[in-house]
Amino acid sequence: MLSSRRAGTLAACASLALLAGCSSSTDEASSGSPLSTAPPGTYGTPLDPSAPDPTEVATDPAPSTVPAPTGGARADATVQITYYGWNPDSSVVEVGGFVPFLVEEGGTCTLTLTQGGASATASREATPNVTSTACGELVVPGDQLAPGTWDAVLAYESERSAGSTEPVEVQVP
Repeated sequence: MLSSRRAGTLAACASLALLAGCSSSTDEASSGSPLSTAPPGTYGTPLDPSAPDPTEVATDPAPSTVPAPTGGARADATVQITYYGWNPDSSVVEVGGFVPFLVEEGGTCTLTLTQGGASATASREATPNVTSTACGELVVPGDQLAPGTWDAVLAYESERSAGSTEPVEVQVP
């Protein structure tokens, strides 16, 4: 019991000695440096204390909230494919994508696969996100597709905007 008390006292003394070595001396504290005179929570001082606070700050552009079209015209939407290809585990063509810098409800994403005169489609409601409109994953079952190369186009359409991707090639075994 006596040795554990002595060990505890030694540990406390060692901790105090360590903390004392980390503290600043009275010479540094009275030197008038900005750190010694700044109130707690201050992380620096302005280079020129007489300079006014900034009134303009840099910001990212806000995502467009496309206004309602006039005269039946729709605004152009840029559609991007994030992934595409044949999924051998489920025997489907999968395509995912989104419309960047456009946030709106009520749009539809449509995947169209074409090979010669044949075509197959899949559609789903688009989902507004923070800075984009997500298409999610669109799937066309393999039993609707002949083997070979298919062109895949992802399109987005709403009352206010529309657009589509350039075709990408998907190989169906």
